[in-house]
Amino acid sequence: MALGPSRISRLGLAGVVGVVCAALLSGAPSPAVAASPPRVSVMTRNLYLGADLRPLATVAPGPPFEQALAKILAGVKAEDANGRMKLVAREIADAKPDLVGLQEMALWRTGPRPASRVAYDYLGAITAELRRLHQPYRVVALERGLDVEGPTGAGNDGRITLGDAILARKGVVVRHAHSALFADQLRLPTRAVGPVVTNRGYDELDVTVHGVTAHVVNTHLEAYTTADRLAQANELIAGPLASKLPTILLGDLNSGPSLPKPADRPPYLALAAAGFTEARTPELSCCYRKLTDTTGWDHNVDHIMTRPALAVVRSFVTGRETTAAGLHPSDHGGVVSVLQLPR
Repeated sequence: MALGPSRISRLGLAGVVGVVCAALLSGAPSPAVAASPPRVSVMTRNLYLGADLRPLATVAPGPPFEQALAKILAGVKAEDANGRMKLVAREIADAKPDLVGLQEMALWRTGPRPASRVAYDYLGAITAELRRLHQPYRVVALERGLDVEGPTGAGNDGRITLGDAILARKGVVVRHAHSALFADQLRLPTRAVGPVVTNRGYDELDVTVHGVTAHVVNTHLEAYTTADRLAQANELIAGPLASKLPTILLGDLNSGPSLPKPADRPPYLALAAAGFTEARTPELSCCYRKLTDTTGWDHNVDHIMTRPALAVVRSFVTGRETTAAGLHPSDHGGVVSVLQLPR
């Protein structure tokens, strides 16, 4: 509708306002608004537990084991776990994903058995920093399967509890949250503390964003044996990933289609054969050999996969920043993807 000068003068200001309002109210939404598809932003983030626990499996009981575990605890302290988790929280605050899948979420404790004095709480440090930054996130799924304790001497123990979690941003509606351990687990014999089961698992939930509901799964597949890793991937396919909703898989799969070792590829290929496609930047995000490493990453094991295929609006890697002491937040980078959901 066009209003010439003479028409405006006859209507007066009130009349013009009325005509414009009527036109706006009676018309359909603009094509740009009507065509705008709903989006969900997701992040997968391996936190690095802070130590390599494998040497403990072969150490003799008594003073050798106590010294080895004490050395590991000293290493976790030297690598400034709380400072690293603050950096992770800032990555989340900057990217503002709707959902964050966390892996290698460690809780280190010390003291007389059972050790209960908290030394480092990765999830607690992240959520505290997010609150300080006024970022409205909450824990909506939590799985802590591994819980191992051993002596460090003088009547004290060191204890690590390890698992995965999903954080959701305020406004994201979450239903049917569920966490569980895989049926297939790696069992490690140790000389000092007996058999240790790695107890890896997954988190799953339904999430509604902008009126569209999707299913989200977060996991960390077995790192040390290819057979267990593949069995866990197949368990995901048959169970938590079998949803009829659009499904998003987040996690450190310890697998990929082009990893140097062919034995590391089957879990990813099994997921691809089940209809899941990659929904992340091809930019590399793993893994620093040391937290002070400056050489960069050379492969990918952290994935965001979807079924059906969802359009990637944008995707990027986080985690290159360092603490004041020059430590990266993790040996992995984080991966963020903004995905277009089907209506």
